[in-house]
Amino acid sequence: MQQLLAVISADASVSDAARAMKAKKVGSLLVIDAKKNPFAIITERDLVWKSLAKGKTNMKVKQVASKPLIGIAPDADISEAAKRMRDKDVKRLVVANEGKVIGIISEKDMVRISPSLFDLIMEEEKAGWKPEYASRIARAKRAFVLPR
Repeated sequence: MQQLLAVISADASVSDAARAMKAKKVGSLLVIDAKKNPFAIITERDLVWKSLAKGKTNMKVKQVASKPLIGIAPDADISEAAKRMRDKDVKRLVVANEGKVIGIISEKDMVRISPSLFDLIMEEEKAGWKPEYASRIARAKRAFVLPR
């Protein structure tokens, strides 16, 4: 989980966002409003698909950012996070505790931590549920809980 959060103003340009991502070596930025509250996320994909590929490089971050933020609790296990990403068709989840963003977990983070769990989830999706998955998934879930 990424705990040092990179942010950008909603009124910044998409070029500013791209430069900030490069400088901070991140693939996304939380978008903050005038009160510094995060309300959206801008990703590399947002920049490419919604701005650059359309030749619209003079857009504001708020015009291309993904809203609303999709989140998960810090005590959620990795399988819950993976399923939420799949169900919401996102690659990053905001980890929030009592309404405060404390981190972002990405698909890349989860694959790095628990590739075998992803394999099990994919097997389940392709072949349908099999009883032998229950114990394997339970073991993998016990091995990883999102840090608080």
